[in-house]
Amino acid sequence: MANLTSSQSGNWATSSTWGGSTPADGDTFTIAQGHKVTVNSDQRAGTGFGNILVRGCLHFATNGKIRMNGRITVQGNASTDYSKSGGVSAQDFTEGGGSSGALLSATGNNIHLEFEGTDADQHGIWVENISYSSWKFIGDDSVTTTELSAVANTNDDYITVDSATGFGIGDWIAIYNNGHANSYAHNDEGLWVHDVDTSNNRIYVKKFVGPKAIVSSASGTSLVVDYTKIFRIGYKIIFGTGSNRNIKTITAINPTTNTLTLNSSISGTISSGTEVYETGLDKKHAVDCKVRKNSAVLTSAGAVGDTTVTVSDATDISVGDTINIDVNNDVDTNWDYNSEYSVTNKSGNTLTISPALEHVRKVGSLVQRLNRSITIEGVDTDVRAFCYVEYDTDSNRAGTREIGLKDIRWYRMGGNTNNSFYRGACMVAGYNSDYHTDFATNSRQDYQSGYQNCVVHDSNNKSNYTGMNSRHAIGFIWRNCVSVNAGERAYWQWSSHYNVQFVNNYGTRSSYATVDNGAMYDAPEYAYNYSTRSDDYAWLLHHMRNINSIHNNIFLNHEQRPFYVYYQSPGIQFRRMHFDGFRNIPYIGAGGGFVEFRDSYFQNKWYKQIPGTYAGYTDTFGVVDANDYLGNSGWDSRADYTRNPGFSMLSEWFDWNFEENHRAVVEAANLIWQENNDKIWTLINLRTEHALACQSHIVVPANTTVTITGEYKGQDSGSYTRPYLTARKANERWMGRYNLNDSSTFSVSSSTDVKNSNVYGFLEQTQFTTASYGAWEQKTLTLAAQKYSYKLITGYRIDSDNQEEIGYVKDLEITLGSKTKMKSRHFESRSIHSGASKKRISGRI
Repeated sequence: MANLTSSQSGNWATSSTWGGSTPADGDTFTIAQGHKVTVNSDQRAGTGFGNILVRGCLHFATNGKIRMNGRITVQGNASTDYSKSGGVSAQDFTEGGGSSGALLSATGNNIHLEFEGTDADQHGIWVENISYSSWKFIGDDSVTTTELSAVANTNDDYITVDSATGFGIGDWIAIYNNGHANSYAHNDEGLWVHDVDTSNNRIYVKKFVGPKAIVSSASGTSLVVDYTKIFRIGYKIIFGTGSNRNIKTITAINPTTNTLTLNSSISGTISSGTEVYETGLDKKHAVDCKVRKNSAVLTSAGAVGDTTVTVSDATDISVGDTINIDVNNDVDTNWDYNSEYSVTNKSGNTLTISPALEHVRKVGSLVQRLNRSITIEGVDTDVRAFCYVEYDTDSNRAGTREIGLKDIRWYRMGGNTNNSFYRGACMVAGYNSDYHTDFATNSRQDYQSGYQNCVVHDSNNKSNYTGMNSRHAIGFIWRNCVSVNAGERAYWQWSSHYNVQFVNNYGTRSSYATVDNGAMYDAPEYAYNYSTRSDDYAWLLHHMRNINSIHNNIFLNHEQRPFYVYYQSPGIQFRRMHFDGFRNIPYIGAGGGFVEFRDSYFQNKWYKQIPGTYAGYTDTFGVVDANDYLGNSGWDSRADYTRNPGFSMLSEWFDWNFEENHRAVVEAANLIWQENNDKIWTLINLRTEHALACQSHIVVPANTTVTITGEYKGQDSGSYTRPYLTARKANERWMGRYNLNDSSTFSVSSSTDVKNSNVYGFLEQTQFTTASYGAWEQKTLTLAAQKYSYKLITGYRIDSDNQEEIGYVKDLEITLGSKTKMKSRHFESRSIHSGASKKRISGRI
């Protein structure tokens, strides 16, 4: 074994590159500053090369392959000149530059890096936290792509491209800037292909998340569908394909007859059962923006044991490829399902696969090619190799480290247990270069770092953090990536992330979470992502402190919970989200503020369907539980009605299930909903614990009595426990227990007991009777005047066995003293600060 140092630029296998020596197994290497050494042939014979120190440039060209039994370390020049200036001695790598930086690079296709290595070896790729240490692996596009040939404007129903060949009906496509774009510009968009017109090179699209209706009849300008409340006047809709394709704007809606009136007559033949979708771009895209096929879809259902599948378009899939076929059926309710298959034969759009399908697939199941132009892999399942961009938080030198990772597949990588941050297949840590439009005057901001079109699958030692990761990133982009069977987390975003874009990514088969985000600040965008088949959570989001842009994300068939939000500021908003298939509803942490979901779908095929709401499909409900509604709340016990400081674990759903003026609220363990701003709320309990529904919070002045009136109507009969009208002084959890009475059976105090105390709380409640079966019953609580002002929390307490029963309640009527009377509309009138003056203040406390 020899220690070789480059003497000039040249090819890896050429002896003159190394001063007359030819690289051999076990040799170690140093690539000197200014030298570019190119791997352009297969160098995988033997057991592999030793460590490579890159101080110049190690470049992989098309067909370049290498086997490593060591580590590739990128070590820059540590210059403190962060301006990236200097002519031939430029700080970025410049061939021939004696003081230039270091670069690990690749361009082209059929590039392959293989690694041996145990935990102790710590083999892989390591980019040091030294200025001018860069890593740019830019593989050729690995799936069907084209470019826009005309500007695409918001609300356009189709895009015009250079070539529509290779795109099929149902495909998932992404549109994005073909070069660098500001990370905060949010140029990316995801859509589904509704139809393809190859003669005019047009791709017709439908929204990534949006309403769907089924045609009953079509005539003239009238389209009768199964449900109209999910649409709005002014929506542009698309239905039919080919010569029967129609794009219309809704001018009137009749929900009684389920008729949509359109802006022009329907053309062609539109048969009963035709699906109707909303169309129209949400963003504007310039000429030459890239259009990429993120996924094809199955065009026919697949049964267990099938060895052939037919897809929408198989142009970019070849024999020998590995594909992922999403387990999208509604019967299998776990997460650990094989979805990877080898293509052994191809005939048109029909693929022969191995092994045979192990689970049922529905029409529309996503089919993704996992092969990429660049492959980084462990030679077997015991390898603990990794890729690591070392942690660096010096914002001044961030622009000197350019990390561009495009069309890379990490296979059988990760699992090193020495450190969490290089346990993954790839971890990009700290600050790296991002792109700003003013780079002409600030050359440090001329390159956008990120993952693009990358794949990680079958990570080794599938434990914590073995997927595709980042740490404390600023202006980083994750675009069009795929993570399959990568361990506990498909995508781990540890610590705070600023201005990050996470767009058009897919994840499945994660034993903990598809996405685990430590914090998102400034102006992030998380949009057009598809997450499925995780065990504990789909997404975990933490520490959101400002307006974000989280929208158009799909969460399907997660073993436990599809969403988790914690430590957020009040009013964080999510738009056009789709949740279905879960055991536990989205979790809103007790340690954060309320959140809002707008125009989002929230149903659950695994449980009993919420009645009176639009299902959006005809699948069988109740595969996990056909008796309980929606799912389990899985709450935090601090949200119990005796401990809750008010509005804990609260989420509001506006235009719920896409229905206009349909509003739902989850309050810890209760779900309540209403239509058209009605004063009547429908409610159910989602958990065995107790929380207050239809809460109202009131600041009661000193020396003021309070009268609270509530009304409840339940089912005609049943063994369920009827709810309580409840009121409590929110001073302390025990509400006088143990302090005012020596009896061990004394549980809480009354308003009379504590009227002279500024410390003790109280709880008073009255239960509705059998008179509420099938009819409205009214109950009243009268609270004694207190010596001191206090915060009153009041509402309906729903018991633990109301998971199968529907109830109805009305807004509370609250009277302060003898003069101030109000209807307490839920979340609209929450604070009264005067007893006799009738002063009323609305808003959240």
